[in-house]
Amino acid sequence: MMKKNKNINKKVFFSFNLEKKLSSQMKKSFNFLKDDTYLKSHDWIFRKRSYGRGKILKFKIIWSKQTNFFQKKKNNKYVGGIKRKFAVMKPVIKKEVEIIIFNLKKKNLIGNDINFFGAHAIRIICDKNNLGYPVPEGYHHDGFDFVLVIAVNSSNILGGKSYLKNASSKKIVFTKSLKNNQALFFNDKKLLHYATPIKLTKGKLGFRDMIVLTFSK
Repeated sequence: MMKKNKNINKKVFFSFNLEKKLSSQMKKSFNFLKDDTYLKSHDWIFRKRSYGRGKILKFKIIWSKQTNFFQKKKNNKYVGGIKRKFAVMKPVIKKEVEIIIFNLKKKNLIGNDINFFGAHAIRIICDKNNLGYPVPEGYHHDGFDFVLVIAVNSSNILGGKSYLKNASSKKIVFTKSLKNNQALFFNDKKLLHYATPIKLTKGKLGFRDMIVLTFSK
């Protein structure tokens, strides 16, 4: 757990444990995520996802009905420049996202100037013949002010290690394999992020489940 610090939002990244463990019901909901139809490898669909976005008010979250998502080509060389529309995020995940957002405000990781958020629930899969790619676009910016990456669950895999790189010097400043209920918060304007591919260790299928939150003014 991280202590409250009024100057914390001046830092460029923090790794910490969530105050409350993610519910088993929420984790099970990842089994029903839909295929990401925007992948270039149509013969191997390694990513499943849902999405939600909205506005952060003082005491509540307003979720939009829209699930359109767009990134500029300069930020995402893999599928940037394409208007994408994802499956709607399940209420059980939205509930956990709201708790996390208000905990970020309590920690002063995001201030009152942050008004908008996006929420992605993502499962990356692998099998004996195929790797899973958490970040097929390589090191990149998401195109927002801040990003929070949360490890939800994983099974039968190696890999998926998170990296942060200084956008100016290109020096790697952080590397860690996040465990369940661990989170990584960072300044998306100052840092590039990446995660290594996942490889099956046993069984027929492996997976890595993550929640990614983006924040903007």
